[in-house]
Amino acid sequence: MSTNALVAYVELDGTVTSSYVHWDGYTTGVGEMLLENYNTDKCARDLASTLGYASSLRETVADSHEDRANTDEAIVHASFAEFEKYVRENSYLEYVYVWTSTKWFVGSYTLEVVGVGRFAEYNSTWNGWEELVTVYVREGNETVERYKKMVSEGKVGVEYLDYASELEEVVSRYHRVAMKEVARTALAA
Repeated sequence: MSTNALVAYVELDGTVTSSYVHWDGYTTGVGEMLLENYNTDKCARDLASTLGYASSLRETVADSHEDRANTDEAIVHASFAEFEKYVRENSYLEYVYVWTSTKWFVGSYTLEVVGVGRFAEYNSTWNGWEELVTVYVREGNETVERYKKMVSEGKVGVEYLDYASELEEVVSRYHRVAMKEVARTALAA
């Protein structure tokens, strides 16, 4: 099952350019890739405008194009309001990443399943926008704990402890970055 995402860039004129990523749209997938490889204004703009469609997001746009299923172009929205309307009308987009001149923000949906089988109802709730670093640290820590629990319960092999350790290292680095920003903002006030 895929986790669909958009990566978008807000231009100075208010237009928004977005591209689609089919796999690993969650914050410890696409979100981490954005923080690690597309975390400048130029990189974010280039990504949103030239990616178009990617099966998965990789370190470069060229690498992301290697195995893509189609060649859709990036979409340009006339305004942020139009872009957000598009996002909210397409709840299959589980994560939406937006660069706004200095940093990434992420918006997401929560899916609630009420009932079972063919009588189940699916309710999507829009969670709004948050800074990507904040969400990445929160969801990254949750993922680390989930991996550790799965290993302790015997649901997965011990190699998941290696995955947890690697993720924990990156999450800790971004947690320090976020704390420095909080301190800088507090001192400037």
